[in-house]
Amino acid sequence: MPRSNIVFFTGSNHIFLRRDLDAWIDIFAKKYGEYNISRLDRENLLKTNILSELLTPVFLGEKRLIVLEDVPFAASQKDDEETPAESASKTPDPESIILEALDQIPETTVVLFVSTEPDKRKALYKKLLTIATLKEYEKLEGNALREYIRKRLPHIDVTALVRLIEYTGADINRIESEIDKLSLYKQDGWITEEDIKTTVIPTIETSVFTLTDAVFVLDNSLAYRELLNILETHNIHYVFSTLMSTIRTFLYAAKLLSSGYEPGSVQSLLKIHPYAFEKMRKNMKYSDKIGILYSEFVDLDRRIKTGEGIGDTDDALRIGLEKAILCLQKNE
Repeated sequence: MPRSNIVFFTGSNHIFLRRDLDAWIDIFAKKYGEYNISRLDRENLLKTNILSELLTPVFLGEKRLIVLEDVPFAASQKDDEETPAESASKTPDPESIILEALDQIPETTVVLFVSTEPDKRKALYKKLLTIATLKEYEKLEGNALREYIRKRLPHIDVTALVRLIEYTGADINRIESEIDKLSLYKQDGWITEEDIKTTVIPTIETSVFTLTDAVFVLDNSLAYRELLNILETHNIHYVFSTLMSTIRTFLYAAKLLSSGYEPGSVQSLLKIHPYAFEKMRKNMKYSDKIGILYSEFVDLDRRIKTGEGIGDTDDALRIGLEKAILCLQKNE
């Protein structure tokens, strides 16, 4: 049975998690006093006598609260590369000490673990799942996300709501900041799709998705206009690398499908969103021309990196990108 004094906040919804965390600490401070609250993160855990901090009973007051920020730790490359011999030779790390102390923590001490992206392979994470009071802050999706936005922005119309979610990639952390901005921008009347286009900058993935839609149907005129729109708000090198990555995925998918792989297997193997995959499949007949475009992009990338581009690197990349897209067209 979960222990009420061992609490674990986790999940990708940072906004809701932090909001509840601040409320928890505020309520505790009012009831038991701020002097009975300790907040430790990964850095100062290394400078703290963790065992003493966790096991020392409350001195003045009824309860004490220990907030362990970013504990359990997130996975790191160093963790992945560590060999068993290296692990055995090291002194116990903070997580190991905390793990051993968990069953001995006094009932008068509340330990609140806060970790949005914990390493789920670690023993501390697995232990907390069995003994802690768990509060998961999952990503809002679908109807739940739409209803949340409507509660915050009752005067947003349907098309504007759809466009806001599209532009922010359904990221609640971005949506929250955009809601604050939109509330100030439009205090009277309905928030429209045009308001979203005016005030919200689309994620690079959303922008490139619109561009590749045009590329995949070989509409060079529309692709060129979309490219110019993207470059008004995004770095050209980032746009170029994202565009290359998306087209490469398209070509991989086309190759696998032509080799007899089932569509579901291809989608799963390449981790393509179902909606994006269906749009790609409709245009696989143009894969030869898309392949030529990709080869031009690879050559452009090589020339830029080796200094063969004429003039400033950004200008050379832009000119090369625009030329490649404008030359893309169907055989009439």
